[in-house]
Amino acid sequence: MSQILSLYELNRLIRSVIESSLPDAFLVTAEIASCDVKNHCYLTLVDKEEETIRAEIKAVIWASAFKKVSAEFRRATGIELGKGIKILFEAEVSFHERYGLKLNILNIDPSYTIGELAVRRKEILERLTKEGIKDKNKELEFPLVPQRIGIISSATAAGYEDLMTHLTNNSYGYKFTCKLYEATMQGDRAELSIVNALMQCTNDASQFDVIVIVRGGGGQTDLQCFDSYDIAKAIAYLPVPVISGIGHERDVTVVDEVSNMRAKTPTAVADLIITRVRNFEDMIDSLTHNLVHGTHKLTSNIREKISNLAGNLESSVRRDLLDNFHRLKIFIKGLKYSSKLIKSGQERLMSKESNINHLNPVNVLKRGYSITYNNGRAVKSISDAEVGDNLRTVLYKGELISKVVSSKQ
Repeated sequence: MSQILSLYELNRLIRSVIESSLPDAFLVTAEIASCDVKNHCYLTLVDKEEETIRAEIKAVIWASAFKKVSAEFRRATGIELGKGIKILFEAEVSFHERYGLKLNILNIDPSYTIGELAVRRKEILERLTKEGIKDKNKELEFPLVPQRIGIISSATAAGYEDLMTHLTNNSYGYKFTCKLYEATMQGDRAELSIVNALMQCTNDASQFDVIVIVRGGGGQTDLQCFDSYDIAKAIAYLPVPVISGIGHERDVTVVDEVSNMRAKTPTAVADLIITRVRNFEDMIDSLTHNLVHGTHKLTSNIREKISNLAGNLESSVRRDLLDNFHRLKIFIKGLKYSSKLIKSGQERLMSKESNINHLNPVNVLKRGYSITYNNGRAVKSISDAEVGDNLRTVLYKGELISKVVSSKQ
């Protein structure tokens, strides 16, 4: 019959086997699934194949080593140890009778994480490019006067305060309408929180000229959430230009890559917006000056042209009047000559008319003469009529009808 062991005795046996059969330390790669710092740093590590977890173990970085390890990791990578980060670490396998199996992490190689972060960032950017949305927000026209601003940040973040202070107290007295969409800007919940805020901005897009994403002040840590496909996609489909101001100078995050514009700090974001408005005002002032100057120049040119035209018109009119005056004098002279000719003609006509009147048969008849007709022909001699012909005699007043009785030579 097998020996009966207590659980404690069994676990001591397991511990002795592990400690005697395994090397002092291993180099291991894994992804941090959870990270809880309570003096000591307690981790859950996983190994994934695509999205399927194929291995999982608890790990710890004791306080005596955590301060140094975390500081070196932060200095090298610019981020804190946290969920979703892949690490290469040196660890001992330990088994405790009460707490079970875990890894005791002795050191972490930040260069591996830097490489993994770069690979991840590269893969996300390549995916966005393949889907044709990487530059979608960049292609939006940035407004000339961005005054209605949607802000994604934490309400208590120093960066948000810096942004609002700079916008409100700008030296030009510009007024900006701002609305905060509060989000968690670091930690495990940051990615989902920022995506939700972006979705709200999309729903309210008609209210804004620009959307800005700013994070709190302090060190350049815990920026992994900004290398997010979901956040990048939400920015790409936002129909309003996005300005990234997450205060990270060391590397360019995915959010920086897909945003319409990027500024290093929240204060720089405010400067960018204020400068844009100032540039528009300067442009208006310049256009106003050009308009006034151009109008004055155009007026002067037109006045000069009108003056020249008036002078030319006056000269032309004077010349035409003088020419017409000479022609009128010649015409009047000709008219006077024509009048004399007409008068002379009238006198000759009157003379001829008088002569004609004297010869008018009526006037002749008036003096006592008469005209005798035979068959419509005037009788001028005795041979024009024969005995028995009926004759018609026209007098000054009236006619006589007679018959030839005899003729005398």
